Amino acid sequence: MKKKIIPGVAIVATLAVGGVAVAGGGSDNKGEKAKFDSAITLNYNQGPYDPYDPYYEEAVFAGTVTPEPANKAARKSENGLQKCTKKRTVLIKNLDLPKGLRAYGSTKTDADGNYSVTASDEYAEDGTYRAKVTKKTKVAAEIKCFGGKSNEVEVSTPTDGE
Repeated sequence: MKKKIIPGVAIVATLAVGGVAVAGGGSDNKGEKAKFDSAITLNYNQGPYDPYDPYYEEAVFAGTVTPEPANKAARKSENGLQKCTKKRTVLIKNLDLPKGLRAYGSTKTDADGNYSVTASDEYAEDGTYRAKVTKKTKVAAEIKCFGGKSNEVEVSTPTDGE
């Protein structure tokens, strides 16, 4: 009986080792998730001055989110740039305020990575502002988009129509 068991065990062991070798697949990065860094810009346009209007009707924070491949899998990704460009959440904060009160506004990027937040309905206080794009992970597509912070923008109020 031992002779029958040993060949059976040898066949199972051979299949198990062969299966692991096939499943390993080598080092072609197929299982690696495509990773993208995020570059983000921020601009503030106050619009024209109107002495009869307490708010600047055309004031706007705007900028662009641009994904940049961070690894080999990202450079080979067919739709990673598009997934990391559109519908990204952008938060704008006033850095001069205490931490719990810094949030100014938020929005999502369009298909080209552009975003804008209107600043006319609420007067943008003087201060230093920064935009932040949040991280985003697409599990099914195996894509990871890292967050990022923009340049700082100074906002100051002209008092006499400057």
